[in-house]
Amino acid sequence: MRVIVGIPSYNNAETISFVVKQAAEGLKRYFGGGMVVNADGGSRDGTREAVLKTRVPEGVEVHSFVYRWPIPGKGSAMKELMEFAREREADVLVFVDSDLRSITPEWIYKFARPIEEGYDFVAPYYIRHKYDGTITNNIAYPMTASLYGKNIRQPIGGDFGVSAGLFEVYLGDEDVWKTNVARFGVDIFLTTTAIAEGFKVTQAALGMKIHDPKDPAASLGPMFNQVVGTLFMLMEKYEDRWKDVRKIEEVPLWGEAMKGEPEPVKVTVELLKIRAKELFMQKEQVLKRALSEETFEGIKKALKTFDFDDILWSHVLYDGAVAYKNRILGEAEPLVPLYFAKTADFVRKTMDMSTLEAEKLIEERAKVFLEEKDYLLERW
Repeated sequence: MRVIVGIPSYNNAETISFVVKQAAEGLKRYFGGGMVVNADGGSRDGTREAVLKTRVPEGVEVHSFVYRWPIPGKGSAMKELMEFAREREADVLVFVDSDLRSITPEWIYKFARPIEEGYDFVAPYYIRHKYDGTITNNIAYPMTASLYGKNIRQPIGGDFGVSAGLFEVYLGDEDVWKTNVARFGVDIFLTTTAIAEGFKVTQAALGMKIHDPKDPAASLGPMFNQVVGTLFMLMEKYEDRWKDVRKIEEVPLWGEAMKGEPEPVKVTVELLKIRAKELFMQKEQVLKRALSEETFEGIKKALKTFDFDDILWSHVLYDGAVAYKNRILGEAEPLVPLYFAKTADFVRKTMDMSTLEAEKLIEERAKVFLEEKDYLLERW
């Protein structure tokens, strides 16, 4: 089996050599060799030099290139990694992020081996701190599970295993790569497309995920817009696939799930509250048009107390999807203040909980979204 590991990067010189080394060890140990390929966005900190200087076992090739696709972003790097893998006739392409500090050689085995066993898409399943992955926990996970009926816990985890047949589908529509899929929308695009197109999906148990997380209030606004905008775009494309889904099915887990408490992730709650209120005032008029009257009034109350229940939150995202479909919203960005408010609510409610205890609330959220699906269908 020909396995290629693809690493998208931009200014990751401090961490990428470790990722290359672990990936190369995995290729050698479990597949007798292979290629590690880096697609870079024009880093100025020596990222590509760090990749090419990394010592790897015999039988493993290391390549690095600057991607040519004109839209800067992670998706553009991943697009060209898939094209590279197709040209080399790879059976499997494993994507791993360039800032990982917890990757081991076993990760490569766990992403690639299920493809050999007949799966087409392998999503990551790892332990993350309760405040790492707020877009995943509040949006991508409950929306994906409730819409498409597959309990994939990390639909935008960043690390994936993909079969040759599936990356042919991803590359089939050039126009989609001119959207936010070329940026941070790529992960939700990969996961949703695999599910909606009927490919066989599984999850790889990877233990802890330790990387360079971001404080949501300080840096996740653009990522929110790109992920949620892509999610809404795909809802239009695949409405025939999700409308009749009425239950969430478990997705097989490759390997054994581990338990533990990851290193803490900093979230500045006061900044979340300030940003939520400030941005809401700026976006109030467009939100009034985008949301139902009941949802809009609920939001105004939630912004006073930051008590923001999951039913109201599901209605916000469902209303947002409908407004996007009806072109009332041209992008998801006006919903950012409400994401900040929901994140502040989650932090407030889970302050004294372990990550495992907080995880139960996130799982319940997906069930609430499924229960509220009739609300979406009525408005859709």
